[in-house]
Amino acid sequence: MYVRSQPSRVPTPRCRGLTIAEMVVAIFLTALLAVLLSAAAATFARPAAEVDGRTRLALEASLAAEALARDLSGYLADNADISGNPGNPGNLTQYQFYPNNWVPGNGSLVLTYQGGAPPAPATVSVTYQLSDNNTLVRTLSYPVGSVVVASHVTGFKPSLCNQVGITNPCMMIQIILTYPDPSSNRLPSFSATYVLIGVQPPPLPSS
Repeated sequence: MYVRSQPSRVPTPRCRGLTIAEMVVAIFLTALLAVLLSAAAATFARPAAEVDGRTRLALEASLAAEALARDLSGYLADNADISGNPGNPGNLTQYQFYPNNWVPGNGSLVLTYQGGAPPAPATVSVTYQLSDNNTLVRTLSYPVGSVVVASHVTGFKPSLCNQVGITNPCMMIQIILTYPDPSSNRLPSFSATYVLIGVQPPPLPSS
């Protein structure tokens, strides 16, 4: 007698696609995630950008104020000695302000000091100029050199003023800073205005 074995048939799993209900749920969850991400960006990204922008403005304003305060103190801090070497301070009779020689202009300020011993010139000037690329540039006439003292400057308005109780000439300097620069077309944009008051120190008594 022969016994013929029958092969066993095991059901094979069949792949099934997404149902319409599952697709609707997936689309809904994706849209919900997009809304949550947008809300998170609006909540955290904008305040972070604002802090960054205002911090940059404060830093640039501080740099401009430090440079102006140094030059308005009555003496030229980075003058040259008789050999023409920069950075060697002279004595108290050198590099003082010339009387009433603060010359404000449209986006510029010129300060004039008496010169040092030869070969230094008889007068030395410092010019602050607002450039076309929104930088405030300081230029020294002797030795000749220019340096950017602040960026993101969109307004520089020096003017002579009279303050109550102040007998010496004084200068009011308005500095407007904007970050980012208007040329970048980036949003958001932040702007701040700083006003500095400089009083011309009295001349030293003649010995």
